[in-house]
Amino acid sequence: MRRPAALALLLAAALTACGIDDTGPDPAGPAASGVPRAHDRAAPAVHVYFYSATGLERVSRLYRGPDARQRAIDELVRGPDAAERARGLISFLPSVGAGPTLTLGAHGTADLHLPPDWEPGRTALRQLVCTAADGSRATEVRLHRANGGPPSTERCAR
Repeated sequence: MRRPAALALLLAAALTACGIDDTGPDPAGPAASGVPRAHDRAAPAVHVYFYSATGLERVSRLYRGPDARQRAIDELVRGPDAAERARGLISFLPSVGAGPTLTLGAHGTADLHLPPDWEPGRTALRQLVCTAADGSRATEVRLHRANGGPPSTERCAR
């Protein structure tokens, strides 16, 4: 009976007496901030949305030039590059002919004009709407179909 009690006491003493005092944090300088860039600007990028086995994924592509919003739509139409395809990313957009055009609307909206030969399904439409909303920082995207009629208002649902 004495042996288990003595063993328990010895074990408790070993676990609580590790020899490290509570000294608190030591100041070590400023937090890490990454690699400095020229003129302290973020690298320009456009964001496109492709599908993977887990759903819709945002992909960044470096771009330095005019009209980044339209460039994002153009990159989406081009589809995933070789590295993205190797990661399992795919697109449901047609890759033929001219792609949609994106313009800014009023009150936080973007206008996406589909070419005459485009009738995207719901899956492809999610890619388009999320890419357009991200690129234009819009909360709503008005989708204009070539056959006319009133535009439909879409939101990015990731």
